[in-house]
Amino acid sequence: MAETPPEAPEEATSGAAEGRPLTRLPSDPHARPDRIASLVGMCVGASGGSLYGAILIQRIGGPLSTWQGAIISLGLGLGLGCAVGYILGPNLTVRPYFWAEEQLATLPPSELLGVLGGVIVALAIAALVALIASGLPFGLGWVVAVLVAAVLVPLGLTVGRRRRRDFAMMGLPLSSTGPPLARVVVDTSAVIDGRLLDLARGGFCLYQLVIPQFVLEELQAVADSGDPIRRSRGRRGIAMLEELRALPGLDLTFPTVDYPSMSEVDARLVRLAREEGASILTVDFNLDRVAQIAGLRVLNLNQLATALRPSLVAGERVQVEVVKEGREPEQGVGYLDDGTMLVVEGGRAHLGDTVPVVVRSVIQTASGRMIFAQVDPDQKLESPGRRGARRPRSADGGHA
Repeated sequence: MAETPPEAPEEATSGAAEGRPLTRLPSDPHARPDRIASLVGMCVGASGGSLYGAILIQRIGGPLSTWQGAIISLGLGLGLGCAVGYILGPNLTVRPYFWAEEQLATLPPSELLGVLGGVIVALAIAALVALIASGLPFGLGWVVAVLVAAVLVPLGLTVGRRRRRDFAMMGLPLSSTGPPLARVVVDTSAVIDGRLLDLARGGFCLYQLVIPQFVLEELQAVADSGDPIRRSRGRRGIAMLEELRALPGLDLTFPTVDYPSMSEVDARLVRLAREEGASILTVDFNLDRVAQIAGLRVLNLNQLATALRPSLVAGERVQVEVVKEGREPEQGVGYLDDGTMLVVEGGRAHLGDTVPVVVRSVIQTASGRMIFAQVDPDQKLESPGRRGARRPRSADGGHA
């Protein structure tokens, strides 16, 4: 078998190739409903502001009853109503709806039960407070009940979500698809690294990959950088992300959680992983150390690559027994202890011998690993198994 040089790995060229347009991240599907809600809010706010200005003109009168005062009052009411409606429109309608939809769609059954239990307990306490305070004058009892509900419902949501494991420990058949996958928060460096895509293609990514929105924003910022090297890395990350999304069977989520008080992406990743009870997938050494100090589990692709590196490298010397002839002239074939085939150039002359060889190259193929070597001329040969062991010749050329 003649030695063939290993093929150079193909580079990801989608979006990162020179001369091709940059593929942008998918647009926010909530942008259009937000704009519609803002326009509707502006219309409602304009109507309410104009009506309020007209009421003020009628009740106050005086300087407002003149046409100048009426125009100023209506203009201020109209402008203030439009501004308030534009701001409150999406925040009171579509955004709470989409937030609730996303949370309910991604919650596991045990966590959903915990959330519902916390909300029910909070509402029950608020109803009890309303019953006790119903005797207060001017409807203060209902005001107190509403305030208590506003405080206890978010608290019940948080506590019920964190106590989801208690529901899971009850042994209830909450899921028919088996236990949920372990969650892993993916760093920007891991998205850019091509080895994550190779692992996912090979079926070794048995996790739920969590790529938060602030990681996508950082990736987009890197792709838009003025530095050519950073821009190329960002485009490569976007190309890797698109291919990851296209893989069937890969559990990939993009939560919109964010922590505006934290400016560093690494700090946000650590906090998100701590709150979700997830691990962190990265190739960043500094993030690895910080996450471990915080008590989190870290999956580092560099450590994985070190664990899977070949046991032999070019230039290394080993002893191998040549057990059979190779396909090409002068070639012999031997096997390592783990069954890896080793092709020895010049090994046919040492068939049955244990010879020292020098590794020339290691080729990794889909069917396994193949090592090419040549007999080491600088070391003495060991021939314990040589068939028909050679006898020393006498001075006249005959056998002793």
